Amino acid sequence: MRKVIDVHAHVGSSAALYVAGSGDAVITRMRNCGITHSVISPIPGYEDAEGVESSKKASWLVKKLQEEKKEMFPLALGVAEPRHGVAALSAVEYAMGELELEGLMFHHDFAGVEMHAPVVKDIIAEACRYRKHPVIQVHTAQHSMLEPPFSLWILAEKFPEVTFLCGHPMMSQIQLDNMLAVASRCPNIIFDTCCTWTHDRQIERVIEKMGGSENIMFGSDNPYYNEHVCIDKEVIEHADISEEDRENIFYRNFERIFGKTEVM
Repeated sequence: MRKVIDVHAHVGSSAALYVAGSGDAVITRMRNCGITHSVISPIPGYEDAEGVESSKKASWLVKKLQEEKKEMFPLALGVAEPRHGVAALSAVEYAMGELELEGLMFHHDFAGVEMHAPVVKDIIAEACRYRKHPVIQVHTAQHSMLEPPFSLWILAEKFPEVTFLCGHPMMSQIQLDNMLAVASRCPNIIFDTCCTWTHDRQIERVIEKMGGSENIMFGSDNPYYNEHVCIDKEVIEHADISEEDRENIFYRNFERIFGKTEVM
């Protein structure tokens, strides 16, 4: 069976989004679509009536699923909401200290705080206390005032020791152009492929402009067309690229950075 590692899969229920779902739902869609492994994180927009305690519960849910299905979830990320201010640092300690998760997930359009705000830098600095090279997943959007590409540039330059997984960097042509400029200066940024604009050969173009496929990993955001079709996977399957590039995107780049995985 071919390895396919999805670096963008959320778990939980959201007040604003209709992706993700229970661990069982995510696993079912993975199996139906031939996805062997996923990087899981809490769903953005999860209800947080209890503030920081709600964030801790979201991180715990991800950790619990990883422990139950370690062979499917080789890497899991917790959450610390910047809108909670300095109190969010305790959510970092819980996620990366007590639960020993590998990093954190941010979606700043849902947090209501810009990506390069001082509190975000404080949270990432705290994450670096628990891991020498933490993984930070962010979402970018060209149209956003809170998570535009240039904000990721600021963070990636400030924290060169961090691996930044950039969610949906190719939603539009103009966003890809901006993200390519950022990535050319920040080798610690990894593009995922979720929500890729399906026109104008985006996958082919990003490989050409980057000079290779080494900084691209497959990601789906698990918003499958239906339970049996993952459009983001189909885009890569049918792209006019070499088989080596395809395997780099599907699993080799992940394993080069994060370690080998086994197909069970």
